[in-house]
Amino acid sequence: MEKNQKIGRIIGFLLLLIMLMGIPSVMFRGLSTSFPNSPNFLSQIFENTMEMRISILLDVLASTLWIVAATLLFPMIKKFNHRLALGFFGIWMIYFAIIIFSNISHLSLLSLSQAFVEAEVPNTEYFALAGSMKIEDYFWAHFFSIMFYASAAFMFYYFLFRSKLVPKILSAWGMIAISLVFVACWLNIFDVKVSFYFFSQNGLHMIILMGWLIAKGFSAPKIQTK
Repeated sequence: MEKNQKIGRIIGFLLLLIMLMGIPSVMFRGLSTSFPNSPNFLSQIFENTMEMRISILLDVLASTLWIVAATLLFPMIKKFNHRLALGFFGIWMIYFAIIIFSNISHLSLLSLSQAFVEAEVPNTEYFALAGSMKIEDYFWAHFFSIMFYASAAFMFYYFLFRSKLVPKILSAWGMIAISLVFVACWLNIFDVKVSFYFFSQNGLHMIILMGWLIAKGFSAPKIQTK
């Protein structure tokens, strides 16, 4: 019981750190798919290079903390369902790999912006096309990382629902909220505009779950192992 409570509180604090890193990471990122509409968008990116590098660092650190959380949870999930545990951890690793790829794309964009600024007579059309493709690379990778994140989070909430480590209403809400995120990402891929509320439900749930875990931790498991 005490061990479960301790692990739950650690997960809660990890979620807090992830949120504290994630919010400034989004704020400092400074990318937009509308950037290429501006003729000097690469110069704008170059001017914000330091903020963007900080964003990349925070994003990678936050993603690393998700792997730490998945590592702590793996033995607990494995006791109940070995395949679920392997799938859960494997999806988090794929998520982390996509995050690294997306940030490499962003770093390449920063290098391109520097080359554009340093060129005596830059080929504006070439640089604009290359920059636009790098931005698209980042955002498509970002959507896929969210989908893998949503898949792993759904498995986690399902485990919590079955084990009753937290109140069922929290785990059920989590499954619904993260499913909306998953659906919203696919709708974006098919160029269907969706409301921000599809994503905001998950953010609200994360805050409440984080607070519960920090205050209470995990309860004793209440399902049979498999």
